[in-house]
Amino acid sequence: MVRPSIMTDKNNPLPATADASAAKPIVAIDQELFRDVRVDIEARLGRAELSVDALMALKSGSVVTLSTGLADHVDLYVNDACVARGEIVAVGDKFGVRIVEVAAKQ
Repeated sequence: MVRPSIMTDKNNPLPATADASAAKPIVAIDQELFRDVRVDIEARLGRAELSVDALMALKSGSVVTLSTGLADHVDLYVNDACVARGEIVAVGDKFGVRIVEVAAKQ
């Protein structure tokens, strides 16, 4: 039976790239590091529950009544976590959200 040999560091030195990376300073994970990272924000206007029959009967011109009232705020989500609430506003020919509440920082 042939057994594999155990290699020590002097038998198998790290590649030059690993040696170079060991000399780099460690960067703190903070807001500055992630400043340019892009995230998707989702505005959730409301919910509705329909039977399958009602869903299948939808056609152009149908109206689905949502749980949210006209004066209620919409929730803004990042990665399925609610991070803010706001009011729907018009921004030119698009919708926007005026922020009225932001989640507290931990």
